[in-house]
Amino acid sequence: MKKITFLLSFVVCAMFAGAQNLLINPSFENWTAGKPDSWTLGTTGTVTQSSTTGTGSGSALQIAATGTFSVTQSVPGPFDTSKQYKISFKYKVTAGDGTDSRTWCNWITSAVGATTTTYWSMTSTDSLGLKGPGGNNQPASGTSGNGTNGYLIDNRTGDWNTYTFSFTPPANATQFSFQIRTYNGATVIWDELYFGLANNTGLNTPTASKLEVVVSGKNLLVKNVVEGSTVEIFSAVGSKVQTSAVENGKISIANLKGGMYVVRSGKLTQKIML
Repeated sequence: MKKITFLLSFVVCAMFAGAQNLLINPSFENWTAGKPDSWTLGTTGTVTQSSTTGTGSGSALQIAATGTFSVTQSVPGPFDTSKQYKISFKYKVTAGDGTDSRTWCNWITSAVGATTTTYWSMTSTDSLGLKGPGGNNQPASGTSGNGTNGYLIDNRTGDWNTYTFSFTPPANATQFSFQIRTYNGATVIWDELYFGLANNTGLNTPTASKLEVVVSGKNLLVKNVVEGSTVEIFSAVGSKVQTSAVENGKISIANLKGGMYVVRSGKLTQKIML
């Protein structure tokens, strides 16, 4: 039931948020029992909540792989085929042999929850960008190679690398599988993952007009909203469950059950988990 709730929440957020990041927990800030929330993880390796991040604050995901280790999140449609989408992320390789990490994203054409997953047969351009972008093969010594072997560029200089690729969704896509891979013997730190419209900056909400809400017990602390403003809360299936006015910078959520919700004030939205 939780998986269905998470999937439906993507649809709600797409309706309300337009160009927002369609990934949940894209910067690995939220963890439960030693694992990042909302992501499906492989088993061949060690997962660490790293304080070494692409922004210098918060947390990131570190993978020390003993085999092919995948980190995956599925985003259900619908997708606008008249617009370009993009993936982007930051990564830092701290150990390996130059064949350490890559993307492995796919468009899915089968229905959400189907027993068998059917993948779209991508064009060669999309396949190169979404399933291994190519780049230099960087040996462990740090010497630059010349091969285009499908692995992310790994120079091990201590700097973060950024990868971005833009593309148009196929007409029959029902889901997008966002996946990154860390390979045997490599240690890679991942941060600031993004999937959404290509004309967005990659942030969850525009920084110039950002809605900030924080769950505090039975209240929701609301920032950047004028006192007395109306705040609406929607369930994961899109039903409005509460309308409240901001009083003393907060609203009561005592009547809400646990789960995923979307908070909206005007045109600004934010996802919350109770």
